[in-house]
Amino acid sequence: MARPYYPQPTMTVPGEMDDAFFSIDVDSGDVLDCNDAAAQLLGVAPAALTGEVWNRVIACDTISHSILTHALQAGRRVMFPPLILRPRGGTEIAVGGLLLPGQSATRRRVFSLRLWPLSDQSSLCVPTAFTPSDTLAVLGVDQLCYDAQWGAADTARLMADIRDSLLEIVRSGDTVSQPMASSVLITLRDVDIEGARDICRALLSHIHRQHTIPGTLTAGARICVGLAHGARGSSALATLVTANNALLQAQSVGGPEPIRAASEDDHKRITGTLINRAGIFSEPCPGQPTEPPGTGVRAPLVDRPSPKKAAPPVAPIEKDIEGYVVDNMEGAVDQAIFLSKLDVPVAIIGAAGTGKMYVARVIHEQTAAAADMLVAIDCREFRSRSAAHTRIARELAQGEGKTLVFKSPHLMHAEVQLKLARQISTRTLADVSPPRYLPQLKLIALFPEKLEVLIRRGQLETPLASVFAGYPITVPPIKDRKQAVLRWAHKILVQEGVSRDRDMKGFTPDAEQAMLLYDWPGNISEMRQCIYDALEKTDKDWLTPVDLGLFTGINPDGVPYQAESKPFLSTATAEDSEDETYIPSATEALHVALGEAVHSLLALNMIKPLGTWLEDELVLAALDRYRGDLRQTGEFLHTKPRNISRWLPKIAAREDERNGSALWQKPHRLLREWVRETPQLEQSPLSLMADQLMAHVNEQGGALGSATRARIMGVSTPTYLKRCREASNN
Repeated sequence: MARPYYPQPTMTVPGEMDDAFFSIDVDSGDVLDCNDAAAQLLGVAPAALTGEVWNRVIACDTISHSILTHALQAGRRVMFPPLILRPRGGTEIAVGGLLLPGQSATRRRVFSLRLWPLSDQSSLCVPTAFTPSDTLAVLGVDQLCYDAQWGAADTARLMADIRDSLLEIVRSGDTVSQPMASSVLITLRDVDIEGARDICRALLSHIHRQHTIPGTLTAGARICVGLAHGARGSSALATLVTANNALLQAQSVGGPEPIRAASEDDHKRITGTLINRAGIFSEPCPGQPTEPPGTGVRAPLVDRPSPKKAAPPVAPIEKDIEGYVVDNMEGAVDQAIFLSKLDVPVAIIGAAGTGKMYVARVIHEQTAAAADMLVAIDCREFRSRSAAHTRIARELAQGEGKTLVFKSPHLMHAEVQLKLARQISTRTLADVSPPRYLPQLKLIALFPEKLEVLIRRGQLETPLASVFAGYPITVPPIKDRKQAVLRWAHKILVQEGVSRDRDMKGFTPDAEQAMLLYDWPGNISEMRQCIYDALEKTDKDWLTPVDLGLFTGINPDGVPYQAESKPFLSTATAEDSEDETYIPSATEALHVALGEAVHSLLALNMIKPLGTWLEDELVLAALDRYRGDLRQTGEFLHTKPRNISRWLPKIAAREDERNGSALWQKPHRLLREWVRETPQLEQSPLSLMADQLMAHVNEQGGALGSATRARIMGVSTPTYLKRCREASNN
């Protein structure tokens, strides 16, 4: 059937313009006319466009199609946000657009659609390695006052400085593009939207502290970020347009004022908005002449100094901190000094990493004995009852004048605990003929939790608890010793810097704020590991929240965090109920963290060798526990020392990938904590943890094929299937 003929509208297309023009009948949707640039843009001949319905020939993504449809239905003059076209036989391209009423010899509603290229995949600032697990962040600056003192060239200089500041703080694997107008693109690797929000809060706070200094021309600038996460089937360009739209929406929403009086600066800010209205797709500013011809208006001078930028905000670091950073541990040290004068066994109770061993050293030092007279007996290392009996009997018999510190005695076999309890309570050596009294010595036991809790769990025998329960010393977690958090952080930073021959300057205020507000469940040990990992990721001489991976309490506007005051009674009630709060063990916390890592991996549509990373972390944590001793490390992991030597080069080669993955940070920390606390096991920790991870992979990834699940476990498909059969048999 022949299509009806419509009189053509009069096209007013300047011959020198390269923009694509379409004349569209709004009622029928037909393309009535177009220019050669339109056909070239879509990759077809002009004759293939005329007379066709616009949505059949102007191929675009779903969002762009919706925008065009609603604009044509509205029948108004519309300036489009960036759209995505899919030319026939070509790559996706981002275009700008304008819809204008056209001229027609009939009464039909005819509109002129004008499109012009913004960017395509070849010129896109997104790295070619963009993956669906990445998040794109488009940072944009607006609310700048364009007047005789500020113009497009000044904005360009400001954006170059902002990019330099971003490079100071982004993670090592992330990238920062060159600025486009008043926007810059940040590619955040392997992170979901919530993780990207945390990182961007730290980025914005850092930028505000350096570039929106009160009293400067940029003091009133607003800095926003649009985020978009990659998805399967979505190109880098489509993700960038989505992130850019999020930025434009954030900028259009404006501040919190619902009612606002006119200001003399309104037109200045509107000017900047119009110049940079397309966000990161705005056209780059050409070279600026010093005097625009015929205007009589002074343009921004090329040699005008750059906007004032603050030095990187680093809080002064406290150096030369001696001893235990003068941390009295909420009275634990005073109690230790008092009990050192009494001939009684002492229990020191506190979570891992709180400093229990330091308190034991305080007691020993007060006896005036030599430092080598303090003997630590690590009960985690006993591989059998006979080994435990032999070591304890020898130390007790030779203990004259010594301080014996039993670390985690609740991990010993019940028979060993009962025998030790009898010897302490009767003050008599066992298995000695004729019977002999214990020599004069100090006895200290370190426990991770209250004695009654360990008894209730069946880990600690009541007689052993009784001999140490007379005067227990409780070492509070570091979260309850806020006055010591930063001093500890400073001391550790200096120590780790010296070990790397780096003169560390300190932490940014945001980093210190985040450390103060973080609960540090692993206490000082976790803090040391956190700072160690941060220094491994950056070569700067100061650390940021992004380096530490801590974001609590950071305001994106750079304003210091203000804690919300609570009524006294509610605070007192919370303190009273604190003891009733259930605290998961390291094993339980690690089990949950591995499940969360698998969940995040699947949500991000990623395939990462979590099983291989898990084995890497176990090997490294065991080496740390035994201070690099390959024999002891091999015994703990149930493998040969030469295997560990053979694995280490490959483990080092995977280090950047492990450390750069946001979803692996929590398992990384908890694996090290678990290795520190775990006794010698009958089963290999490598196979034990692999079984836990595989259970999560099988449960959450049931829809995946065996080959994909094997890749997540870091093994071949036959090996994975064999492990599944073994697990089902057990």
